Amino acid sequence: MRRVSIFALVLAFLVAAPTLLHAQIIKGEVFFGGNACQVDGDECYGFKKFGVHAGAGALIPITSFMDVGLEVLFNQKGAYKKNAHTSNSTFPYAYHLKLNYAEIPLMIYLTDKDAVSVGIGVSYGRVVGLNELVNGEPSNYEGVGIGIGDGQLHWRQNEDKLPDIGHIIDINELSEIVYKEGFPATTHVSEVIANSNTYRGNDFNICADARFRLWEGVHAELRYQYSLRPIRYRMFYEDPNLVLANQIRAQYNNSITLRVVYIFNEHRSKSNKESSKKE
Repeated sequence: MRRVSIFALVLAFLVAAPTLLHAQIIKGEVFFGGNACQVDGDECYGFKKFGVHAGAGALIPITSFMDVGLEVLFNQKGAYKKNAHTSNSTFPYAYHLKLNYAEIPLMIYLTDKDAVSVGIGVSYGRVVGLNELVNGEPSNYEGVGIGIGDGQLHWRQNEDKLPDIGHIIDINELSEIVYKEGFPATTHVSEVIANSNTYRGNDFNICADARFRLWEGVHAELRYQYSLRPIRYRMFYEDPNLVLANQIRAQYNNSITLRVVYIFNEHRSKSNKESSKKE
């Protein structure tokens, strides 16, 4: 019985597909706008980093009110803190992080009366540019410049003979592992654990959109994105003059995008839809 139902649904879709595709055509899109960004977990608060958001895409019709959007973007993210000293911060430095991504979002849009659309989806981003400045100078952790890698904490030596610490995000748990490995109780964690000097090269995000039609072909869109997994792990210190780490923070991209969208063939798609209704 279930096989018959599935067959009936497939058959119904095949019968309806020519009508749906006749009613709507694939529409091209171009985007341009800006991002307001922060990195959660970096001890620098506020959407104070601004970046460029630009690209192109296609809207593929599924029904008269549902489209699948596929995009290719250049997307700038990061974090910014102007003042060196901020109250209740374990990172008392001026800070500027630039993360440039080549990004591919896949979205599903639901549209009401050709005027308002809401969308949800996921995106994959690959780092194509990276720059981190601390007090105006390129960051230099443990004598090594910032780069792309696994973004995790590592043992300073003999890593192959010691347990994996990549999953540890609690400083007390990390301390227990250090002391269980035979290091003296007087040893500070930072003496045997190297702080991360890399960001993950890949970033997966959840995306949510609200799109509003301004006039024929032109739309304004607000998008929110958040990383699905950390882009980096980092140890922070209560006092920068101390070697005892106070906490471990997992860091995530967090961005709000305002962009203008121009849709090609929107008028033709609307005309086809009206013709289909009359038929």
